[in-house]
Amino acid sequence: MKMEIVRLEAGDDALVMRVADDVFDEPVRPDRLAAYLREPGHFMVVALADGVTVGQCAAVIPPSSRQNDGALHR
Repeated sequence: MKMEIVRLEAGDDALVMRVADDVFDEPVRPDRLAAYLREPGHFMVVALADGVTVGQCAAVIPPSSRQNDGALHR
């Protein structure tokens, strides 16, 4: 079994079209995912097993924690 951890970027919605049960609360809508990923400070990381999304983690980094270029302060 091939396992991967991938940080999603805008346009990566095809990576989460094959999803294991109970990974998301509802079916993934490509338009909503794309809008989420376009927002500054919005991040999503997924775990893939043989191309199937088996886990995910989403986060929003508040503007006060980001530099002008969107990167996190160190």
